[in-house]
Amino acid sequence: MDSSLSVVVPCYNEAENIPVVFPPLLVFARERGWRVIAVDDGSRDDTRAQLLKMKEDAPHLSVLHHKLNRGYGAATKTGLRAVETEFAVTIDADGQHRLEDVEKCFRRIVETDADLVVGERVNNESGGYRALGKWVIRTFAAMLLSLPVRDLNSGMKCYRMSEAVPYLDLCPDTMAFSDVILLLMVNDRKLVSRTEIEVAPRRAGKSTIGTRTALVTLAEILNLAILLRPMTTFFRISLIFFLLGLGWGAYIYFRARIINSASVMLIMLSAVSFILGLLGEQLAQIRKTLAGQKNER
Repeated sequence: MDSSLSVVVPCYNEAENIPVVFPPLLVFARERGWRVIAVDDGSRDDTRAQLLKMKEDAPHLSVLHHKLNRGYGAATKTGLRAVETEFAVTIDADGQHRLEDVEKCFRRIVETDADLVVGERVNNESGGYRALGKWVIRTFAAMLLSLPVRDLNSGMKCYRMSEAVPYLDLCPDTMAFSDVILLLMVNDRKLVSRTEIEVAPRRAGKSTIGTRTALVTLAEILNLAILLRPMTTFFRISLIFFLLGLGWGAYIYFRARIINSASVMLIMLSAVSFILGLLGEQLAQIRKTLAGQKNER
């Protein structure tokens, strides 16, 4: 038995899945001395009632509750803040994750002394539209940081809690939580590892992930990029404006022998973006200095 792991399960309207997913999870966890923390995120069905009923025969199960739906990230943060063990694994409540992969992620973080282990889905058969969205998000994130993993938004992650907790307040309450906490830890040079996992189709219910989720995630990553890597972000924006202005200006000039006002505006936007990057970098350095002084106290 190993009492150093907690399994955190955010739940929202999963009444159809709870009776199937939780019994084997609770048995699996009890045999290993693990804790299970279920977070009902303001479900409108009887998810909470089912969890509380299971808790009667499972003392190693904790059930937390949000009065209103606050989002996947909020539920995950509530669960992680309640963890009292050294490590925690997050899984989905829809039955997609295998219990043996929970143990695999846990073993990986212990063996590699990592701060975060991402369960990379090897058989994730997303539709073309969703696969495109994931590719856009991954490509956008890779432009900002050198990523050690590909599956940014995997719901199965194993955290070393002493390293993960300081980032929770910086993470959003939305589905973007999974991407943002990974990027934050990578940015701060935490050891992030990966292990391959398999996923099954959702047992019941409907996924809430859609176009809006992808757009919100992109916005959160952009916000994070401006906060952490302002010079890198604005320099690339500046370079795009400059090349567009230069190319359009050259095209118009060689055809009509005039200097086009649109190309001048683009080059001016390039200069403004570069200056914003410099200012942002100065503010970022001040923030890091103040944070370091605070930690020393």
